[in-house]
Amino acid sequence: MAAVLVPYDGSKLSTDALAFACERFPEAEITALFIVDTTVAHQPEQYVGVKLGDIYEQRETEGERILEDAEEFTDEHDVQLSTAIRKGRPSKEILEYVTEHGIDHVVIGSHSQDLIERFFVGSVAERVVDRIPVPVTVIR
Repeated sequence: MAAVLVPYDGSKLSTDALAFACERFPEAEITALFIVDTTVAHQPEQYVGVKLGDIYEQRETEGERILEDAEEFTDEHDVQLSTAIRKGRPSKEILEYVTEHGIDHVVIGSHSQDLIERFFVGSVAERVVDRIPVPVTVIR
């Protein structure tokens, strides 16, 4: 049975990627992976005066809730879903997860970063596509 990974952050694009994976690979072992990005403070305006470790802990809690939503979504589509949370640089964590878990295919949303951020840091989807050893479907 094929193993499919969907990096999932609850955004519309990641939900579209999960929907695609459910439709295209209904018999596969699908995993939704939430990554707590430790390279930047996500939405720092929410965390003014909070220690970085606390921010990551809050993001992990948010990730658990987001993954519960993904499970509800796949239940509605009658597809079995596994979930996982990792901490680190998103592209690196995706690549490591693929290698460690024998993933056969990745379905990822192409993230809508603003132009300046994309220029300086690139997109996670671009980094994954450039480095990953398995087929990747990018959902736009």
